[in-house]
Amino acid sequence: MKSHPILTGIFVFTGLLLFTAGLFLIGNQHNAFSRHLDFYAEIIDINGIVPGSPVRLSGFNAGQVTAIALPAQPAGRFRIRMQIDSKLRELIRENSLVTVETDGIVGAKFLQIHEGSNGSRQALPGSTLPSTEPFEISAMEHQIAGILDNANATMGDLRGRLDGAIDSIHSTVNHADGMVANANGIVTGVRQGKGTVGMLLTDPQTQIEVRQTVASAQQTAANLSQASLQAGQVVADLQRRNLGQKAEDTLNNAKDASGQLDQTSHTINRTLDEALGPDRAGADAATNLRETLSNVNRGTANLADDTEALKHEFFFRGFFRKRGYFSLQELTPDQYRSNRFFANPSNSRDWLGGADAFSADAGGHEVLSEAGKMQIDQFIGQAKDTILDRPLVVEGYSDRASAADQIATSDARSVLVAHYLELRFHLSPANIGIMPLNATPPPSSGKNSWNGACIVLLARGK
Repeated sequence: MKSHPILTGIFVFTGLLLFTAGLFLIGNQHNAFSRHLDFYAEIIDINGIVPGSPVRLSGFNAGQVTAIALPAQPAGRFRIRMQIDSKLRELIRENSLVTVETDGIVGAKFLQIHEGSNGSRQALPGSTLPSTEPFEISAMEHQIAGILDNANATMGDLRGRLDGAIDSIHSTVNHADGMVANANGIVTGVRQGKGTVGMLLTDPQTQIEVRQTVASAQQTAANLSQASLQAGQVVADLQRRNLGQKAEDTLNNAKDASGQLDQTSHTINRTLDEALGPDRAGADAATNLRETLSNVNRGTANLADDTEALKHEFFFRGFFRKRGYFSLQELTPDQYRSNRFFANPSNSRDWLGGADAFSADAGGHEVLSEAGKMQIDQFIGQAKDTILDRPLVVEGYSDRASAADQIATSDARSVLVAHYLELRFHLSPANIGIMPLNATPPPSSGKNSWNGACIVLLARGK
């Protein structure tokens, strides 16, 4: 069979070209070839956020979640590392707020970085942005349950009062019926001449006496008429005040409130049924929550396996072998000055002068000044995201008169700077060492003496 090397070469070259183009298109779609910066957020309830969840800046796709650190205590916060496109760095300020959002009602979760104010400083890479906790439907359920309990108690009290009023009315009516029956019996007996009243009606002498009594009764009636007039004035005053209408209006308002509460209860129940009911696939909210937690656990396990494999990979095992090798507590100042690892000229140094970087507070204690904090911020800002995975040492210096004062002051200054680095940039204390050196720096630093402090960013191991 005759071979065609030229056609074969063209076919292989075309295949490689298409593969390279596809690789770049996929990488460009996932921002694999663009430069990123890391920022952090701390949230008590991540509410479905997992590594790989998208991060949006004012609605724009800005990056993704790369890692989630678990809290050390039940009341602690999850520490989320966000990888953001470096082109959006100018839009992230120190007061930019991070929230957990949802696409639609039951859509995918993502982190939203809200725009900060123009007057706020630009957030440095590696800094922790402020955040708020996501809204929970369970909190709304507890509030609604409390409202419904109060409404039920009010309606029960009102129903009890109405039942009591109705019972009183029934008792009054029954009593009136009894009085009418007694009156009918008395009238019948009088007509038949029975009793004292019947005798008075049939005896002439008694009639005369009765007339006299009637005259007296007329006078009494006049007096009663006057009293009735006064009672009528009282009744008119009650009608003028419209107390009956006000009582009726009160009952109508109570009835309307009962109807509105009933309608609100139906609306709330319908909303909860829609939120907690099954989705399009037929799975309810509890099933979706269990599945999300299961995915998070699997993702965390995979991440731990990948990290363990990375430690044994050829290009990274040297770095992991050297991390945590040195313990500065076991080194004396002289051993530190002569150690080749710490005296490496490739180490980056930032010298902080004692007169500018430190000042005394109201109690006379030495503290880190604003000028010193600004100098540290500039040095860490230049190191950018490389500071997150590189160990550093804070050297303390003092030129006090006595050796004891030099040791105490140099140690206190190194602790002040290390504490500021931990709080300001959220660096791990395991990656920060302190070394009080009195007034004598290492010979490789090029300085014979120093008063203040020095931040040493150790070079990467080869």
